[in-house]
Amino acid sequence: MLKINLNRFFYVALLGLFSYIGNLYAELSSSQNSEILKMTTLKMIKLTDDQLLSEQKALESDLSEITRLNNEHTKSSEARLSDLMEGYPLQFKSELAQIYSENDYLLLWENKKVNKAFLKEYAVFVASGISKNAGKKLKEIDKLSNIGGLIYDILLSDAFLDYMYYSKHVKDFAQDWLYESNRYISSSPSKSDILSWLNAIKSHNELAFIDSLSTKNSIYLDTLNKLIELSSAKVIENTSQLNKLALNLQRLRVIPEFRNGIFVNIPSYQLNYYRDGKLLLNSRVIVGKVARKTPVMYSRLSNVVVNPPWTPTEKLINEDIVPKIKKDPSYVDSHNYTIKDSSGKIIDPYSINWTEIKGKFPYRIRQAAGGSALGNYKFNMPSSDAIYLHDTPNHSLFSKKKRALSSGCVRVEKSDELATILLKESGWTESRKNSVLKSRKTSSANINSNNPVYLYYVTYWVDNGKINIAPDIYSYDNVVSKINTDWKLLQKYLN
Repeated sequence: MLKINLNRFFYVALLGLFSYIGNLYAELSSSQNSEILKMTTLKMIKLTDDQLLSEQKALESDLSEITRLNNEHTKSSEARLSDLMEGYPLQFKSELAQIYSENDYLLLWENKKVNKAFLKEYAVFVASGISKNAGKKLKEIDKLSNIGGLIYDILLSDAFLDYMYYSKHVKDFAQDWLYESNRYISSSPSKSDILSWLNAIKSHNELAFIDSLSTKNSIYLDTLNKLIELSSAKVIENTSQLNKLALNLQRLRVIPEFRNGIFVNIPSYQLNYYRDGKLLLNSRVIVGKVARKTPVMYSRLSNVVVNPPWTPTEKLINEDIVPKIKKDPSYVDSHNYTIKDSSGKIIDPYSINWTEIKGKFPYRIRQAAGGSALGNYKFNMPSSDAIYLHDTPNHSLFSKKKRALSSGCVRVEKSDELATILLKESGWTESRKNSVLKSRKTSSANINSNNPVYLYYVTYWVDNGKINIAPDIYSYDNVVSKINTDWKLLQKYLN
């Protein structure tokens, strides 16, 4: 049976129909006899299978020719660009060839204010040391800054495509790009982002577009101003300080303004809860130990669990709990654990031959509500790493100065105050909350308000002109020692 592409079939049929109607209309228009219209009967065009196949092949041939011509044009454009930019390596040759060929190689960076605004943002990016290529690119741009022209313009566009990609994706890749050395790998921005930029140029809104790629976070802006102030010195003695400030500045740019949500700065062991710019709650927290770091992440609270049971992760079961049970099976009862098999049957810890247990533990372990390691409350939020906020039965740990003690989740000292705020919005009274706590039975409430959660890691920042320093508990700032920044060059663009 002949297989016909329906899309092409209808396309061919419509072309035939339109052609017929057009000829008929022309005939009627030229005729003085209106009776022709009455006598004319519109006949449907019926194509045979062979005709349809022929038309389909013709269309495919046309499309193939269009593709061939397009490829030739792309190669020709890239070849022209390569000849023009000989000696200047480009990250986005294909994209730049298309951009400039479609715009007749007109200059895109003639506006000096736009040029200056972008290079300032790019210099801030370069200062962080996140991208070695960005530093090299800025030096190439600087060499031609007094000459200008097309080559200079294309270099600026190449740098801007890199910066735009970074700005659009840094929030999603913050853990990799901002806390490890040389993990940032540039890629081409999306076609829609490139088109938005080109439209901004055409409508003379480049400054607003560049501004939209950064953040309005007030602490970010304060820290940026301090970086500019310190880098303007005639002699920079402490480059390590500047490098650290610049790196933490990039870590701040992924955080929105501190107006709404729960913000946990991991190394400072602090939680701040804001609503409409007002600080509702400040609390000490306990974060993940070095071996089990609390990740940098963004999520949103979904519900509060009162008297939560605890189901340890497989890693915790194998590394922490099982070794303790092996030494003393009574550990299960004394800590309110239950061991179950895959069918849900409870297993007596004394019936297990612990000497044969090696590697992955074959059973599930759960700690009962009303006395679990999660304390009185658990604050759930979507997380690929199973990270959440919770209470703890051991509040004495909050008095410690160094509080990187958990297995990754965040323990909140003032969890009762946080739960009270959220439960009240869900219709719970104080007496209902206390009654449920007393019952030691698990109950939960969906969170009705919008509560984003930001777990971030910043060790050096400025707030209202004051420099704040937090301990680098995970040694993420060690990457600063590998940064080789040309501050003399950056001074030119930062100030």
